[in-house]
Amino acid sequence: MGLLSDPSISTQNKLVDSLAKHVRKVCSGFYVLGVVWLACLALPEFNHGTYLSENALSPGLVYPEIRIDSNRLASQLLEELQRERKEHKSTTPHAWIAAKFNEFGLETHTHNYTLRYPFGGGKEYHGKNIYGILRAPRIASTEGIVFTAPYRAPTSVHPDISPSVPLLLAFADFARRKNYWAKDLIFLVTEQEQLGMQAWLEAYHDGDRVMNVSKAYLLPGNLPARAGSLQAALNIEVQDLEIDYVDVKIEGLNGKLPNLDMFNLVQRIMAREGITSGYKQTLRKKRRSNPSVFEKNLRQMLSMLATQSSGVPNGNHGLFHRYRIDALTIAAAKRQTHATLKGNAGSAAVPLLKAIEGIARSLNNLLERFHQSFFFYVIVNNDRYISIGDYMPALVALVACAFFKAYLTWSTLDFELQPAATATASAETQSGSEPDTAVEDGLPYGSVLIYLTAVLLIGYLGNVLPLQQYFLEIPMGAAPLTTSVLSFLTLIGFILPFVVVLPAGGLELLHVGFLLIFGCSLIVVGLLNFALGFFVAVLTVPVVIALETSEKNWNGSMRNLTRLITLLLNPMVVVYLIVLCMSFYQFPELKLDKLLLRAATAAMDASAYGLIDCVIYGNWLYFVVSTVFLPLWILCWTLALSKRRDIADYSDYEETQRRKPKPQPQTKLKTN
Repeated sequence: MGLLSDPSISTQNKLVDSLAKHVRKVCSGFYVLGVVWLACLALPEFNHGTYLSENALSPGLVYPEIRIDSNRLASQLLEELQRERKEHKSTTPHAWIAAKFNEFGLETHTHNYTLRYPFGGGKEYHGKNIYGILRAPRIASTEGIVFTAPYRAPTSVHPDISPSVPLLLAFADFARRKNYWAKDLIFLVTEQEQLGMQAWLEAYHDGDRVMNVSKAYLLPGNLPARAGSLQAALNIEVQDLEIDYVDVKIEGLNGKLPNLDMFNLVQRIMAREGITSGYKQTLRKKRRSNPSVFEKNLRQMLSMLATQSSGVPNGNHGLFHRYRIDALTIAAAKRQTHATLKGNAGSAAVPLLKAIEGIARSLNNLLERFHQSFFFYVIVNNDRYISIGDYMPALVALVACAFFKAYLTWSTLDFELQPAATATASAETQSGSEPDTAVEDGLPYGSVLIYLTAVLLIGYLGNVLPLQQYFLEIPMGAAPLTTSVLSFLTLIGFILPFVVVLPAGGLELLHVGFLLIFGCSLIVVGLLNFALGFFVAVLTVPVVIALETSEKNWNGSMRNLTRLITLLLNPMVVVYLIVLCMSFYQFPELKLDKLLLRAATAAMDASAYGLIDCVIYGNWLYFVVSTVFLPLWILCWTLALSKRRDIADYSDYEETQRRKPKPQPQTKLKTN
């Protein structure tokens, strides 16, 4: 029985020991598997064709009824709006929009809201939205659909989309004359784009907010009237009545997406009307070489993941997803040439109006919310997609490296720490002090726990300090203040491993805790925003694989290279490098010194905008970077330095053990 219970000959321990010797190779295999898995999903054999799961949305059942008179009305309204824009250079012509809503017989209301800018020293900004409600003729106001168009003043730096408002008004006039609507139709014109939309949504849902801190900054006000429960929303951004193509925007706040059925519905209706449309649709350019299908799909997939990773919505539709309202934006680009569709100059807007009518009537057929198709997907082509069950294993394979290494490190932890713990305990006994119980066991849990608490406190301070009143009273801009706080906390995290040296076994135990926290954090972030979790895993997992706390498994060149890469993976450095690459791509004519300065200014602005988006819109990218990624970097930097207190004691202990005479084996006397 003793032979069977002897751990030294256990098969499991032999397997663990053999795996521990090749842990880097195994983890590298997991890493390559995850990256290759996601890349293979761009192949047509590994993705799926789009289809409509909800039969009620079938666009073939919708027969368009909009005629040429709606196009004439849109052209007339556009001319009137252009005259109003000359009188309102920096404001919205609220009176003109409200008068048109009243003229078309809609229930017209005005919504006022106020923004108290966090870094404005008490400054307040006021805005006003105009909306009209078309009540469902035959049923009670239980459900509603929103059609929205943002208004951009002539002083805006963004492209002019003023034709969106006349197009919305023309469709509202058409919808008023029909009696088959089963849902309330809301026609909304927002001021200051996403800020006005955020205020309107919060007021519509009685001030419901994701973060309580936003109550102090955005005062949404009250809505004079409401419709039913909002089922879907369509945001319209049109640069001209004569359009070239339509870009369908779907990314929302924190990387959320509308139901795939809604995207497929828009695609089919646009194709039926002869409009070129698609996800990230751009003007077709002649190229010398045509890329392969795999290359096109891979670029499309990575482009979508890059847009999602920021968590910033690319249109007013992105703010609806937080309230479980499926929404998207149709952004129509202006036709570059003056040729008109089918040779008729008076019907340029008819196809787009028919498409909006078809979308509205298909949404009107819904008996319940979108639920049958996917909410988590990646579009690789206009008619191809990847579901969550296909792309999530790629992230799991990357995160498996951390859990696998944590298990092997923990399994071999006691054996490696026993000599160092014995040496430390002997030194404390000889000095007359009472040895610590944790040191006797070889695992200083208390010291490691205190260190982890201090590191997490640094991340918490990075999230709350820039919004404290005594910091807001400093006469600094939002960008310098936010960057100064984050730089100061980063400096503390950089110096902390030099000041606080963990006792014997502390680094090994901290290594296991870091691997577990790192893996769990990436899984949680990946479930909420797969793109952000995957990109962070691709950048950081190689360093996690290379990290070692044992001197015998970590040579000098590898240690120095790991320390250098760890410094470059600091969250603030990563943000700067990303902005630098984007600046180099957008401004290739700038010299190197001006490019570096412009990138530094843009990186400071990015940190401030991230904080503002966090407190006003509920974008949690800044929260994740400061509260999760910054503490993880400090832990990684601590392990990369490997500053330990027990090296000298451990060396003396080994030398003493080597000089001790080996005990002679005892022989037993035989008795008769």
